[in-house]
Amino acid sequence: MRRRALAHLFTAAVLAGLTASAATVVAHADTGFRMSEYTLTGSNYKISVPRTDIDGVDGPYLAARDEFNSSLRGAADGYIAKVTPTLNLSTSVNFTYVGPHLLSAKLGVNYFAEHAAHPYEDFTTHTTSLDSGKAIQLQDVFTDLNAGLTVLSKQAAILVPKTNAGDTYYRDGILPTVDNYRNWAVDSGGMRIYFGEIGSHAAGNIVITVPWSALSSVLSPQMKALVA
Repeated sequence: MRRRALAHLFTAAVLAGLTASAATVVAHADTGFRMSEYTLTGSNYKISVPRTDIDGVDGPYLAARDEFNSSLRGAADGYIAKVTPTLNLSTSVNFTYVGPHLLSAKLGVNYFAEHAAHPYEDFTTHTTSLDSGKAIQLQDVFTDLNAGLTVLSKQAAILVPKTNAGDTYYRDGILPTVDNYRNWAVDSGGMRIYFGEIGSHAAGNIVITVPWSALSSVLSPQMKALVA
């Protein structure tokens, strides 16, 4: 989770608002899981929260459903707890993925403070193993965390300049640290990294997808099996 400054340029805010309704992606797998969203509404907030469901199961699948849903609801409740009479909360951009072995999502929210020029975005990512019913942490992705972070950083140096950030991005923002890569999700093509705002304000929040093939040498055996 990364909190951004209130001075968020209007261009990035408008882009986020325009894409919010279309940015939820569901990759269906033959597991029976269904992705949807529900809305939490109250005084000064209205946000959509990803959730998953599945019928007639027990064991790891049931545990995975409950773990995934409760984690995202907990994140949403944490955001709502920050709302005040002068601080509004709304949906930003969500992402969801259902794979043969994994559930993954990004929950995005926009905060808008009274008298502020522009909103700022905050977000949470979460990934759950269908095989174990437990959350997958960043350290679980790699056999050696430092080696994995190094490869991610090298890939980011290639991919970030191809985004809206261009060549003027904040170099420290892609260094091989846990904080820089803590917000990640699974996609069929690779590991989605949510950097937040590491370029100009107008560039918005930067997202890249590192191909699984580029990570094969550092992925843990568990993660290789889950994304195979």
